[in-house]
Amino acid sequence: MGLFRNQVGDELLRKSDLVVTIGYDPIEYEASNWNKELDTQIINIDEVQAEITNYMQPKKEWIGNIAKTIEMISDKVDEPFINQQHLDELEQLRAHIDQETGIKATHEEGILHPVEIIESMQKVLTDETTVTVDVGSHYIWMARNFRSYNPRHLLFSNGMQTLGVALPWAISAALVRPNTQVVSVAGDGGFLFSSQDLETAVRKNLNIIQLIWNDGKYNMVEFQEEMKYKRSSGVDFGPVDFVKYAESFGAKGLRVTNQEELEAAIKEGYETDGPVLIDIPVNYKDNIKLSTNMLPDVFN
Repeated sequence: MGLFRNQVGDELLRKSDLVVTIGYDPIEYEASNWNKELDTQIINIDEVQAEITNYMQPKKEWIGNIAKTIEMISDKVDEPFINQQHLDELEQLRAHIDQETGIKATHEEGILHPVEIIESMQKVLTDETTVTVDVGSHYIWMARNFRSYNPRHLLFSNGMQTLGVALPWAISAALVRPNTQVVSVAGDGGFLFSSQDLETAVRKNLNIIQLIWNDGKYNMVEFQEEMKYKRSSGVDFGPVDFVKYAESFGAKGLRVTNQEELEAAIKEGYETDGPVLIDIPVNYKDNIKLSTNMLPDVFN
């Protein structure tokens, strides 16, 4: 499911005759994104009543302690059953959507495609690594392509208003999970919103690898401006020497230009005590492909 209504979950929601929302926060995924056709039956389970809009009008609401409500319902519901036909249909849908919206990496010398960055991360990062993801274009690429199978080891802020959240999250994760590796993923713009917290990471000698997807822009803003207005304004800044910036705090700074260097740099980060910052030049030319819509365009 996601911003552009072109993922497997979006299509499944569109075809559903009933959606049960549990602790649903519309800021994370507005009902206009998944009930645009206004024909979905909704049951809401929450501690507070739903915020009623054209798109969010529950037929029933169970208001109270969420855990106790679910426990009560579970006692009265038969064991869930998914037949093979549904599983086959899901696999066909997944393959179709991957063919329609999947984006392959295209290589250019000295700069990395988002898929290349994620492929290298996936090769080197362990399952025990906590990954915190800032807000920006990289966030959509990560959500689409990065795989993590341990609960609470891949953190996103879906409200899309929290530039700079990744490094403070990473610091918190490193403090509560000592002796494990933490990777923070941010764009150059988002990183600079809270980059002063690098001092804390150095002072506490925390094992944090900070990946910076660097394109010299507030790229998510540029991306959305171009979608809405066919042009962008006020999104460029820099250049910033992030290697020297890291070193000025006492952290190790590295810059890479290809996948092999990135994988080696992440491995070096694993072997280094204290924070390591890795500056990664990124080419976002395929961003527009992220918004290839199979369902009605939420931007129109």
